[in-house]
Amino acid sequence: MKMRSPDFIIIGAMKCGTTSLKSDLSTHSQVYVAPKEPRFFHSDRYHKQGLKQYFSHFEGRNESIVGESSGFYAWDSWCEETAERMRRDVPDAKLLYIIRNPVERVVSHWAWGISNGQPWGPINEAVQSVDRLVEMSLYWRQISRYREHFPDDQIKMLFLEDLKADPRSLFRHCGQFLGVDPSGFDFEKAATPKNQTADKRTDTRLAQRLRQWSGFWTLKEIIPDSIVQLGEQVLRRDGKIEPDWDPEVRRQVEERLAPDAARMLDYCGRSRDFWTFETRSLQDVEPTPVA
Repeated sequence: MKMRSPDFIIIGAMKCGTTSLKSDLSTHSQVYVAPKEPRFFHSDRYHKQGLKQYFSHFEGRNESIVGESSGFYAWDSWCEETAERMRRDVPDAKLLYIIRNPVERVVSHWAWGISNGQPWGPINEAVQSVDRLVEMSLYWRQISRYREHFPDDQIKMLFLEDLKADPRSLFRHCGQFLGVDPSGFDFEKAATPKNQTADKRTDTRLAQRLRQWSGFWTLKEIIPDSIVQLGEQVLRRDGKIEPDWDPEVRRQVEERLAPDAARMLDYCGRSRDFWTFETRSLQDVEPTPVA
């Protein structure tokens, strides 16, 4: 019997609402999203486990469409072959890519890392030493790699700003794109913020030591989410981490992100003032034709 392959994949971006998107898509009776991230196409599992193991995530499901999600799929520096692998193995899959103001994504990613015990230091140091903090906000670069392998009509661009402002409209568009009843989502649940405390709690000393244990992340992958959540309640404390930007460092970050952000907005048919930067205007970026 032919194994079932995913009808859609959420490819990112990390800290842009992928958790909310995944959760809210699952409120539709015709939609199934694998609860755990397979992280298949960008990891060693691709060669070690093979497609049979990957497709088992969707085996036996009765929903009209099935899919999965990984906030790392779009990050091309992690694995340059991810998009090519998807095109080869699941060529008919539809891709959803949710993004947000790229500077705000950098800050959220940094705060999340610090709160989870990453030794990144202040944001001015982190953005210069941790490449992925800025790289994962280069949305145009990321999606361009997928556009080399998938037609535009199989790619759906979404914005976290829209998810917050009008979730009903956003999920209606998702339903149309995925081919399910656009009114079948739980819109009340979709309007409820999720994962809002991820960068507002920091590790206790014990939690920091546990994260340094070599087997920590492997163990976290296999234990139930309910146990993980209980552990975080015990081992973490309240306290949001705020960035203290050096104006010159922020300017450098925004200079790097601005051309990419402008092209991304152009591609999506959004005004250049949809995202605002502190040190420059995206309106000033030289327009470049989007192929």
